Amino acid sequence: MIIRAMSRKTRVGIFLGLVSVIAGIALFQLSGPWLNPPEIQLAPPAKVQSGTRTSLESIPLIDLQGRSQTLGNWKQPVLVVNFWAPWCAPCRREVPDLIALQQEYGDRIQILGLALDSVENIESFVDEYQMNYPSFLANQHIAMYSAVFENKSGTLPFTAIIGRDRKIKFTHTGIISLKILRQQVSKIL
Repeated sequence: MIIRAMSRKTRVGIFLGLVSVIAGIALFQLSGPWLNPPEIQLAPPAKVQSGTRTSLESIPLIDLQGRSQTLGNWKQPVLVVNFWAPWCAPCRREVPDLIALQQEYGDRIQILGLALDSVENIESFVDEYQMNYPSFLANQHIAMYSAVFENKSGTLPFTAIIGRDRKIKFTHTGIISLKILRQQVSKIL
């Protein structure tokens, strides 16, 4: 009855007001920050001297079985160090290209993954993707790894390519393509 007592002009105004409010809410929901998240940020990098042969070769690595190793254990001319996490969507997209690169170059390169997550989640991911290169737990040393490998923004994924002299030759923030990986590895080999 109240609606009939209102003039047609008033009813149209109320209707348009409701439509505007609903449209505003819908636009807010569709443009929220959760739909376009910023790059994944890790802890701020520590102040560590980077780029020297000694510092890179002595970097501690903890494998998925808890054994300690160093970067110096690998003798391949080129090392490709990739920061990743099972929950990182861009990381998931680049893994097939890293697998292809390791297969293509064989013992001339070695890809090493620095993974952030639990051992169980990392192992599950490694098995699911049939990764042909080792991954190491990065949780405990992420600030040091970020500083030493020049991941200044602390972003995932992140890739550093190291040459024969064990100095960093190339870094890439964000997802990296097989084409770029091939170009950079070929330059260094």
